[in-house]
Formats: sequence, structure tokens, C-alpha cells
Amino acid sequence: WTTENVAAFLGITPSTVRSYVARKQMPRPDRSIGRTWVWMPGTIRTWQESRPQRSIAVNAERDDSPEL
Repeated sequence: WTTENVAAFLGITPSTVRSYVARKQMPRPDRSIGRTWVWMPGTIRTWQESRPQRSIAVNAERDDSPEL
């Protein structure tokens, strides 16, 4: 996959992929074809499965509904 393919798979922008690689927050490309980085799909899938999942914290005790 190219940077654009990886970005689409992850739901992020290509510039974010490049930033992650520069900061060593994701695997380096499996190879370069000219100036184009490419990854094996399995490399990205394995990495993505091992990433901590982001979640939205919900405070169940908070209730903003008006009293009736």
C-alpha cells in the first residue's frame, strides 16, 4: 500500500502517516519505489491491531437533562 492507501485504511490523512513514520510511531515502509513509500497490507494490519484503542470517556453519573 502507498501512503495514501495506508491513510485511507486507517481513516487519517497521508500527512499524518508521514508524521507517524518520522516520529517512529508506526512501522517504516517495507520498501520504497523511487520516492514512494509502500507497505505490505499485513504490516499495517498487524501494527493497527496492536495499537491501543482510543475511546471516548463517558461520565455515567453526569446528567444534564432538566428535571421534570
